[in-house]
Amino acid sequence: MPRVHKRKYEKIDPAEIDLVVQCRDSHEFYKRYRENFPDKKKGIDSISKIWKRRGEFLKKQGIAADTTEPGLGLSPELEILVTAQNKVLLDLTAQIKEHLRITREILERLPLPVPGTEEPVQKPAPPKVTEHKEPVRKPAHEKPADIMIGS
Repeated sequence: MPRVHKRKYEKIDPAEIDLVVQCRDSHEFYKRYRENFPDKKKGIDSISKIWKRRGEFLKKQGIAADTTEPGLGLSPELEILVTAQNKVLLDLTAQIKEHLRITREILERLPLPVPGTEEPVQKPAPPKVTEHKEPVRKPAHEKPADIMIGS
């Protein structure tokens, strides 16, 4: 029986795409979707699938997605400290990368050891010669003699 090819995504109107691009989070999108499209009888699953494709719509329209959420409530002093911390971490990362690059260059210039040609650093000690001792054997227990009762 031939398979019926089903669409991977349902068709989305340009008005819905514009609404997705305008909203900042899924809750806002859901509320505005219900307000703007009351005649569409889509369930929350269908609406959430539209929201999940937001990145795809932003790419198609050439809009960069905001990576930071505005209104996190950071004070200006805290923002300055976070910025300074990020700068220090970037400098540290650059220094570590430089250190790794130099270490790789040094290791590449070192001669590779050829197996079997190097002498061992420490010679193994000669095996100790010990006399072979027989284990001590216990004498076998003799059978007790029968007890005779008589006169």
